[in-house]
Amino acid sequence: MAACGNTSNVNQGSQGHNLINSEFSIEEHVKYAERLQDERGLTKEDADEEAFRVQLNEVAVINRAIDVGINVSEEEAFQKSQETREDLENEEAENVKEVLIGIQEEIEQLGISEDDYWNEYMLSSYAHAVMREKLMEYEQNENPMKNWNELQQEIIEEFTVSQSQQINEFKREIGMR
Repeated sequence: MAACGNTSNVNQGSQGHNLINSEFSIEEHVKYAERLQDERGLTKEDADEEAFRVQLNEVAVINRAIDVGINVSEEEAFQKSQETREDLENEEAENVKEVLIGIQEEIEQLGISEDDYWNEYMLSSYAHAVMREKLMEYEQNENPMKNWNELQQEIIEEFTVSQSQQINEFKREIGMR
């Protein structure tokens, strides 16, 4: 794994694992790029570009949140997971049924229970979502004249400049120019 950004042990779950990953991950990149190829029919090159772009956005935002002192507790991530689960289970829209089918397929592939999926497996994803929401609120309070998209772009650009060496190392490790 290529280190890039903050490596402090903030945002740890009760079982000692980090809920928030503030570094690039080759494993996550490969999994997401493969999914993009399978589900969207992207070429390997296009899937790598998109997976890199998404991970760069996530790592930059998470590092900014950590830099300004934003934390997410396991309880907050758990609450977000449960709210999402309840929202999905109570909706009648057609696409919600498709989402639930996709979740059920993923649960079966993982070989875990539905409760384990929502209560443990997805906690990291929901911790990231809560952290992003908190950062969005923080940044919009600090810079009320700018919208979130502008602020997020500035965060990514600043991170790209300050972490260019590590970003280039990660790109080499995943086979990108």
